Amino acid sequence: MHHLVCFASRGPGLGWKDRVRTFSSGLFLMLCAGARVALGQAPQLVSSDPANNATGVPLDAPLVFTFDRAMNSDVPLVPTVPGLIVGNIEFEPAGAVFVTGTWSADKRVLTCEPLDGWPPSTAITWRLNPPGTIFPLASADGMPLATVSGRFTTGAGGGGGGAAPVLIAVIPADGALGVPVTTTVTFIFDRPMKRTTGLSGAIRWAGNGLDPERFSYTWSADGQTLTADYAGDLPASTPISWRLNPAGATVLLESAENVPLPEDTYRGVFVTGSAGGGGGCRPDGLPETWGGYSLFKSGSYVQTTAADPQPAPENPVQFGAFVSSPRNGPLATAGSVTLPNGTQKTLSAAPFGGYLAFYEDFTNSAALDAAYPAGTYTLRFTQSGQPERQISLPMPASAPPVPKIANYDAAQTINPALDFTLQWNTFTGAAGLDSISLSIVETNLSGETVVFQAPDMCVPRELPVTSTSIVIPAGTLQANRTYQASLTFSKLGYAATNAVPDMAGAAGITRTTEFTLRTSGGAVVGVPARFTGYRRLPNGQIELTFLGTPAHPYTWQRATSLSARDWTSAGTVTTDATGRGVFTDTPGGPSAVRFYRAVTN
Repeated sequence: MHHLVCFASRGPGLGWKDRVRTFSSGLFLMLCAGARVALGQAPQLVSSDPANNATGVPLDAPLVFTFDRAMNSDVPLVPTVPGLIVGNIEFEPAGAVFVTGTWSADKRVLTCEPLDGWPPSTAITWRLNPPGTIFPLASADGMPLATVSGRFTTGAGGGGGGAAPVLIAVIPADGALGVPVTTTVTFIFDRPMKRTTGLSGAIRWAGNGLDPERFSYTWSADGQTLTADYAGDLPASTPISWRLNPAGATVLLESAENVPLPEDTYRGVFVTGSAGGGGGCRPDGLPETWGGYSLFKSGSYVQTTAADPQPAPENPVQFGAFVSSPRNGPLATAGSVTLPNGTQKTLSAAPFGGYLAFYEDFTNSAALDAAYPAGTYTLRFTQSGQPERQISLPMPASAPPVPKIANYDAAQTINPALDFTLQWNTFTGAAGLDSISLSIVETNLSGETVVFQAPDMCVPRELPVTSTSIVIPAGTLQANRTYQASLTFSKLGYAATNAVPDMAGAAGITRTTEFTLRTSGGAVVGVPARFTGYRRLPNGQIELTFLGTPAHPYTWQRATSLSARDWTSAGTVTTDATGRGVFTDTPGGPSAVRFYRAVTN
């Protein structure tokens, strides 16, 4: 089991961004920096196509940049994701598009293809090497490109103009992991489509054990949403890919005006979780097609001994506001949250659409409470074709206690053949909407699989807020395994399932403690390493820090490509008693890009 990290050397004086964020899959992290600065002249952007201030740009037109010299094509094109990472190309409005980049043979031309097309009738500003990027585009000799920007306006798209329709969202999102085997796949377009039902040729499916003929298709009344429903369960723990209007298709997806979706342009893949049980039941009791909105002040802790839990080593406290669209729409398009003092924060849109988020990290709870005090917050968001939603969300005045596992040592030597009672401290001051939740997961190459959780409406299994223990039944856990678990105390000021159609909402303060559960039956198998930080040391070496199983060896391997067949061992690090490990390595040259992974021994 391993995590992946990509790292590259940078010259003195440029500095490192102080942190990065883990993407939702958790299977790999990628930290790519630019080249070492060398003496010479900075590269120049010669031209862009569409030209600056161009209008009526087709929605599927590529964005092409031409430079005056060869560039370092080893630096990947990384679009900015607001609030998550500053890439080397960014767009306004934020989240309007996501692009992939391809370099020409002479490395002077960069062609950026919009994954889901440009939004129609929109003024789009692009920026290369925006301030704060840790992935700067640079010349082949290491000189970074200065920040440069431009602007163009797209055409109307559809409706008599003859422009091709655009896929604006898909659920599950491209790259999603642990997708339930009962999931239906939903495609959302930017305009009404011809509601053809015989689509077996228009969508090409692939996956081990998948039978494409078992898909049936249903259009929404407005023709903008297509739902693909698989007869029975999808194959478990399997990558499933799709392509719309593949080359050579005899049946095409096309707009109501008979304009086809671009050929073989829209594609994606998701990975299903283990089959599990429950017949499609959701543990939280909500329909799986629902979206949600939430406002939380959260604290994260880690317990590695019988002593009190300690704040998580990275981003221990956070304020966050989130909106996710219902599977069948309407799509969430914009949002904001207003604090009790009148300050307003804008929610950013994710590149794949339908998801809005704002969050801010703090080093301690006092700083968090000063910036985001108790009181009533106002969440506003818009959905396609709907009036703006405005919801008042009370934030509690006090936080819940930090969860602590009372029998931690016993939880590290569980006999899986017997019932085990997990114990914790009392949730003092609990009342009203407050709750406790427990999750135990196993991580493997297919993602994270939940093996036990409470409460769980599918069992059913209750977990009253007055509980200080729960029985994990014999046979739930397997021998000789290490599981990751989390216990959360939630003090809620708001919870609703009927304020917005097909959406559940909540607001409050949470405290979560992460810990391990280990079963007996043989040698301990370490949990996958979790990357927590990096820096460049004064002597030029690269330092990576990670968390794993306490006092357990991890082998670090490196390669120059994420898809490399052969990974070279770079050394073995044994974590300390808290599970923390530090690995150092010598940079591989002025412009070398390296990927690292920590393999569990």
